Amino acid sequence: MSSAANPSAAISATAANIPARSKKPNDREGFRQAMSWLHTWAGLVLGWLLFAIFLTGTLSFFKSEFNLWMQPEMHGLPAADAHTAEKALAALHKKVPGVTQWIMRLPDERDPAVTVLWRDSGNGRFETLHMNPQTGEVIEGRRTMGGEFFYRFHFELRTAQKGRWALEGRWVVGVATLLMFIALLTGVVTHRRIFKDFFTFRPGKGGQRAWLDAHNVTGVLVLPFYLMITFSGLMIFHTLYLPSGIATAYAGPDGKVDSAAYFAEMQGDKPERSARRARGMQQPPLPVVPLATMMETARQKWQDGRIGSIQARRDAQGQVVVEVTRHDGDRLQYRPPRMVFDGVTAQPMDYIDPAGAAIQTYGVLYGLHMARFAGPGMRWALLGFGLLGSLMIASGLVLWSVKRSSQAQRKGASAPTRMPVGERLVAGLNIGTLAGLPLACAVYLASNRLLPLGLEGRADAELACFFTTWGLAVVWGLLVPRRKGWTVVLALAALAWAALPVLNAITTHTHLGITLPAGEWAWAGMDLAFAGTGALLGAVAWHLHRRKPAMASQGKAGAMQARTTEATAGV
Repeated sequence: MSSAANPSAAISATAANIPARSKKPNDREGFRQAMSWLHTWAGLVLGWLLFAIFLTGTLSFFKSEFNLWMQPEMHGLPAADAHTAEKALAALHKKVPGVTQWIMRLPDERDPAVTVLWRDSGNGRFETLHMNPQTGEVIEGRRTMGGEFFYRFHFELRTAQKGRWALEGRWVVGVATLLMFIALLTGVVTHRRIFKDFFTFRPGKGGQRAWLDAHNVTGVLVLPFYLMITFSGLMIFHTLYLPSGIATAYAGPDGKVDSAAYFAEMQGDKPERSARRARGMQQPPLPVVPLATMMETARQKWQDGRIGSIQARRDAQGQVVVEVTRHDGDRLQYRPPRMVFDGVTAQPMDYIDPAGAAIQTYGVLYGLHMARFAGPGMRWALLGFGLLGSLMIASGLVLWSVKRSSQAQRKGASAPTRMPVGERLVAGLNIGTLAGLPLACAVYLASNRLLPLGLEGRADAELACFFTTWGLAVVWGLLVPRRKGWTVVLALAALAWAALPVLNAITTHTHLGITLPAGEWAWAGMDLAFAGTGALLGAVAWHLHRRKPAMASQGKAGAMQARTTEATAGV
């Protein structure tokens, strides 16, 4: 009998078919909603810390340039020649006759000075010297962490020159990085129209729609970069976050983990006896080694490749050994090859360049993250990618506030006009971090020019200026979590960045009037970038000051609309 002749059968069949047709879409939507929830909260919980990590990491692409700008005493140094290393070594032995270990970094296009790290039998920590590449004369530069601070804060939340809580900071950064990686992956799942969103940006609509479009565009535009930089950041400290595999594979006979063997294998070194290493500080002084012969041998091996650094020490048997390392900008893979020489005869002893698949994969990921291979053009491109990533995080944080305010507004006239505590907290932290951190960075750079050169603990004083400014911006944001809070902090940041070239001209001889005509772009580029940053932040502050919040209607609904607009910076 057909279903037309039997209505009960037809109804049963239809009812039986309904779940089959609707189950799959509901499951798919439920999964996407779960991913949307995870995306939102993974990004929000440590979003402000992620913004700070990403922004300082972006600035670290120009770490060497920041180092130069913050030590103007390095300006005007002559170019290096074939005998630069020998002159520097002779000057080192003259200044420190009892040196037991030294590492010499040779000048390049980003750092014109010879940098020597040394220690002797009475000094357990390395000391640093900067030397003239022509004469070997020691250059007394001002005490500062320079761009090294941005680099160290990026992965260990450095709060002082001596790096207190560095290990704990790396753990916190690792957790934040993992949450960002989760947010990226869940964001891809959440966006059903990811390719359409790539071409969609409607700032004229304002409010939630504009911020959502901004978040989508900045998130999709260089998504492969975000995935690479986040995953490689986790991989760099895999020994900290995933120690179980190393503990299993490198367990000694006594059950203790021989981590030294793991690191030695990764770097291509031969494990040395730890007892001898512990007595390293009592070793006799190093002799003057024949650098010219060893450097010539290395250049021939690398077909005139650049030499980046040279290190002299005693091995486990007390023999003087010299390692000549190729410049790390000569290839993508990090940890460049090294040649090991007998420090007395200058004869080659070993060539170190691990070629295992795992080691090379790790080295490429490390090299991509550090970007030391990048030339000026690539570094500016990476800076742009990093700033887009910072905007992606910032727009996501602001979008959270916009969305909650819009939801409250849609409840109608019964919605309260006072901002809820949670929303007020997020809005205040947004102001204090998204606008306050750029202000703190500018104050840190300005303090380099304003603090007395002979001030004791000068480097830590610069960091104190940074964290004090940032803390005050957060307090201001929590007190004034509305349009005025954004406008004031952004305007101060604009003034601070724009003032940097002026302060530089007043206090040093490395200003644009000298560096631009001479074509010294490593110096002039920094002042121009500072001025451009000030102009951009000033334009944003002026836009927020000029734009008036729209009133949707009169009464409580209109008040809610004004509150929503002000809480989201009026955009």
